Amino acid sequence: MKGKMKTMALAMLCATSLSTFAATDNTPKEAYDDITHSLTDLQPITFQAPAEKYKLLVFIDNQCVYCSNVVKNVKQYTDAGLTMSFVTVAPDSIRDSVIEDMGRVWCSADKVKSLQKAMTGFLPDNDATPACSALVERQSALAERLGIRITPIMVVIEPESRSIIGSQPPAAILAALKK
Repeated sequence: MKGKMKTMALAMLCATSLSTFAATDNTPKEAYDDITHSLTDLQPITFQAPAEKYKLLVFIDNQCVYCSNVVKNVKQYTDAGLTMSFVTVAPDSIRDSVIEDMGRVWCSADKVKSLQKAMTGFLPDNDATPACSALVERQSALAERLGIRITPIMVVIEPESRSIIGSQPPAAILAALKK
């Protein structure tokens, strides 16, 4: 019974996640094009899968417990063949704080380690420069254009476009993508 409930919940989540971009006038194709055209400029922090099956863009904020869970367990995702690239969402209620904190991450010498530490509550010692803060603002602007209001959101960018809401384990993501 537990397995069936879990499967039903995952199916509902995946069905719901396909409408993540519905809050905007963008079609899924326009949203995908926006992501792929913006990605290089947004300088995501990427954890490369050794045997990549899918590329995911993950929208996070450093005050999100579920986002922290994804970053904390990023090795499980990459071991499962999921290359994970992270960008920031700065929700209105905590916008200035997130931009400042995540700007410090993007300004650090070791962005990968800084992201991992920031997501556990330990921000880097460096300050955010105006350029790094502007980068985080551009990342968040993409999320706003796409209608992303919650975190984490994982968007499969290769080989197909699809979104997944929440902190889903790698096995659940792979199962959903195989359907």
